Amino acid sequence: MRRMQMGAVMVAITWAAFSGCLQTKSEVDVKPVDINLNITGRLELVITDARREEQKITGSAPKRTVRPEDIGLPAGSAPTSRGETGTRLAKGRVQTAGLMLVAQIYPVADSANRKDQLIHQMSSRHQQIASLLDSQLVGEQHNGYLAARGRLSAQQQTLMDAENADRAELYKIEAAEKGTSVDQVALAYYMARLEHVNKGNWVERYDKATATWNWFQWDR
Repeated sequence: MRRMQMGAVMVAITWAAFSGCLQTKSEVDVKPVDINLNITGRLELVITDARREEQKITGSAPKRTVRPEDIGLPAGSAPTSRGETGTRLAKGRVQTAGLMLVAQIYPVADSANRKDQLIHQMSSRHQQIASLLDSQLVGEQHNGYLAARGRLSAQQQTLMDAENADRAELYKIEAAEKGTSVDQVALAYYMARLEHVNKGNWVERYDKATATWNWFQWDR
């Protein structure tokens, strides 16, 4: 009897460990922005490439040129995650609709092809994402992801999750290709997106006085 009980316990432990390996990850931690940017050299290349990809995604030319100072950053540089006063910026989470990112499951064999796929997927849903932004139900965060600003339906939540999952994978590929950080790539794409958003869309601006990023409605 004791052997049977011990056997049952071992089976339960083994199954729990196996189940844990199979469990899908429903969200991805977005680290606090930890960037020491100079808007020259390598970063300028990242921003230039991000602008080009955003034109593919939106299917249109940018409405404006966005400079670091337009979102509260010093010209030519950006604050670290501790800001100028040592206050660490808040963490965020990106929902991924209950699925692990492809890049988290196995290495991307052909990053160029995968990147093209991601750009195509984001382009296909662009009009829906733009509608969410125009309705002020979601906003663009400086960390490169969408965040809910209102109550989303299940369908709208799924749409936002899918977009954020594609963005996360794209940033990872871009960072590996350029030998830079995911934070730098994400901020570069954020600035590129601000060149396409409409007036009234929720976006973020850095407040040097409080060393935090705050929501505001784009007014240019």
